[in-house]
Amino acid sequence: MNIDSDLNSSNHIREVCIKSSQQIGVLTRLRNLIPSPAKLQLFKAAILPHLTYCSTVWHFCRASDRRKLERLQERALRTVLNSRSDSYENLLLQANLPTLYDRRLQDIAILMFKAKNNLLPKYLQDLFNLNGERQKRYNLRNSDFTLPRFNTIKYGKHSLKYLGPFLWSKLTKEERAWIV
Repeated sequence: MNIDSDLNSSNHIREVCIKSSQQIGVLTRLRNLIPSPAKLQLFKAAILPHLTYCSTVWHFCRASDRRKLERLQERALRTVLNSRSDSYENLLLQANLPTLYDRRLQDIAILMFKAKNNLLPKYLQDLFNLNGERQKRYNLRNSDFTLPRFNTIKYGKHSLKYLGPFLWSKLTKEERAWIV
């Protein structure tokens, strides 16, 4: 993980793009030698972990960096599925994968499940404030966490401390049951 002193993850994402691009190049050279299901397994085992490593830490990166990663996944899926004309959404359906953005949101939802059930280390658990039983009785929003107040949008809404409880409050009970 390569984050600079300003908590900028662009260097990390650039390194991930270089490494993943090289691995996609290997898959491209193998495209006629191995079947698509085997290439998909190789993608999921060797490339996808690089694209999602510590994604909750750098989830709030620049939009241009997020687009780079999505384009890289699209390129890999085009190589794996031997498709030049299908849309990215169709490629994701064929591979049974979510977008990288949706995958990061799923990871944050899993983190919130762990926070709700007190399964996180103390330093992470302290990021989120669970509603007490007395507060929960009168809470009409059906939320397990209190949303923190913030002074600026840039450092308030764009933080795990805010997005986690906000995302958890938007999930239905059925969706929460599917987590973990």
